[in-house]
Amino acid sequence: MFKRIVVLILLMLAFKGCTRDDLCPEGTATTPNLVIRFNNIDNESQYKKVVKLTVETDYEDSTTILSLIETDSIAIPLNVNSDTTKYRFIRTTGTGDDAVSNVDKLMFVYNRKDIYINRACGFSTEFESLDITLEDEGSNNWIKGIQIKRDTIVDEKQAHLTIFH
Repeated sequence: MFKRIVVLILLMLAFKGCTRDDLCPEGTATTPNLVIRFNNIDNESQYKKVVKLTVETDYEDSTTILSLIETDSIAIPLNVNSDTTKYRFIRTTGTGDDAVSNVDKLMFVYNRKDIYINRACGFSTEFESLDITLEDEGSNNWIKGIQIKRDTIVDEKQAHLTIFH
């Protein structure tokens, strides 16, 4: 019985030292991802899945963000340490030895705005004045068009841009 009381007292003392700012509450706003919808180029209001989509950063030390997924929407991070982020959007068709990858390069340019949340959560970054450049490969681009829906990225509630293919 004495051991239980000692453990209980130690636990109370441990938690008594914590203040509200020592823990970042779940659901606290964090840096939002860029939300992208994929639509049909022939019927621009119709969603269209990309089959075998891979998204990688387009830098010397490339990182795979998504790999061979089938989806009509994605959420990807933007670089909080730079005003640009470069990605390769890769659509693979076929299987096995017959697989063919088509790579389109996108560069996202924006202004960053760091917002202090609190001591435990740190900062959140919002992105403003979003602009996108698609590296033109002529008829080899699988991405046929891009439309910016919201050029300020403060949440992930709605798509920020639409890619037509």
